[in-house]
Amino acid sequence: MDQFAERQPTAAQAAAQIKLMGFDVDGTLTDGGLYFGNEGEVMKRFSVFDGQGLRLLMDHGIKVIWITARSSTIVEKRAKDLGIYQLVQGCKTKLQAYDEIRQLLGLDWSECGFFGDDWPDYPVLQQVALAATTQHSPAAMKNAANWINTRPPGDGAARELCDFILSHQAGYQNPWEAS
Repeated sequence: MDQFAERQPTAAQAAAQIKLMGFDVDGTLTDGGLYFGNEGEVMKRFSVFDGQGLRLLMDHGIKVIWITARSSTIVEKRAKDLGIYQLVQGCKTKLQAYDEIRQLLGLDWSECGFFGDDWPDYPVLQQVALAATTQHSPAAMKNAANWINTRPPGDGAARELCDFILSHQAGYQNPWEAS
């Protein structure tokens, strides 16, 4: 039996308790590609669909943070536009950054989730209750996760996760199903 499976709640159980949801950026909120123009600028493509999912999480009272190893004014602008609670860029130790935010908010690991796709995210996935990753992640990442998306990164993967979390949150009413 996998060592993480023994300690982790099911994804549905974890989703019901989430109060803080963290996201890596490249490879989860974007397709992971970096686009360079003639002047050297880096461009990233974000999905409006994913952004709406993040807004729905935040509207429900879940704090959303982004922790990324790269630094980009594009990411800063997108985070600001969406009202992301906290953005940590240029981060080499994502677990430390996440833990500082978690402690500041007075939350237990059982109230925390993270969506990451590669090795810098692995230590965080080992700690959080809702450990989410992508289909293209390394096998060890998938083994550490209790939720794996089916949509492409940067094209609905984050929205799929947001909808999953909200569907298990007490008191959440889908605005399109409201009477």
